[in-house]
Amino acid sequence: MTGVVRTSAWDLAVESVEEALADGVVPSLEHLGRLGQLGTLPSFVAALDGDEDPGELADDHARERESLGLAPAEVASELLVLGRVLDRHGETEARRALDRCVAAYVERVTGELAERARRDPLTGILNHRAFHARVLAESARARRYKSRIALLLFDRFKETNDREGHQEGDRLLRAFAAALTGTARETDAVGRLGGDEFGALLLEAGTETAGSFLSRLRERLSDGISASAGAAFLPADASEPQGLLEVADRRLYDDKRARAA
Repeated sequence: MTGVVRTSAWDLAVESVEEALADGVVPSLEHLGRLGQLGTLPSFVAALDGDEDPGELADDHARERESLGLAPAEVASELLVLGRVLDRHGETEARRALDRCVAAYVERVTGELAERARRDPLTGILNHRAFHARVLAESARARRYKSRIALLLFDRFKETNDREGHQEGDRLLRAFAAALTGTARETDAVGRLGGDEFGALLLEAGTETAGSFLSRLRERLSDGISASAGAAFLPADASEPQGLLEVADRRLYDDKRARAA
């Protein structure tokens, strides 16, 4: 792709910025000077003339724009304005390259949004819905292939919130989530199920694996952090996800009651 962009990349970038400002579709640009408004846009336009991977090209440009304070919607709007500018100047090949970049950027942003929707905002681990979806999927897989899984539930952080305040409680929740993540294998899953309750799903695991997990978890926990735990096993304790959760929850309650005695 040699000589694709016939018009000056700088002029195309300037025209695109001015049109975006006039249309009001990228309000964050209004707070920047002209050089800040242009940023890497001229280089991005010039790169449409080459053979760079559209995904990498779009990602590098978008991250630079986002670092200037542009929201993803503003980055997308700016790229659409640039497309109109390229069309006006008859830059057909460059426009095709831009379209591939836009598609790559949208794929990246939607992927990040989908992943963010699966994560607990405080701890970064799986949220309630995503964790339970994983339990359902792995339970079905375990029944199909006659394998084993272990479900562990943890809680009892509420007392810290009540006694020392939410800020300290949040710190402990993040620390416990980090310890869970560090203890789990790549094939396992950990999640925050709501409030002060956490879960760990261990694949190809029985009582010995679960016991080893709990021992390693305790070693990772700093002083002052402890939690009640309850474990259940498929197929030993239940054959369905709901039964697995009920058994683990009942054993969690028994452990809490024993600790309180």
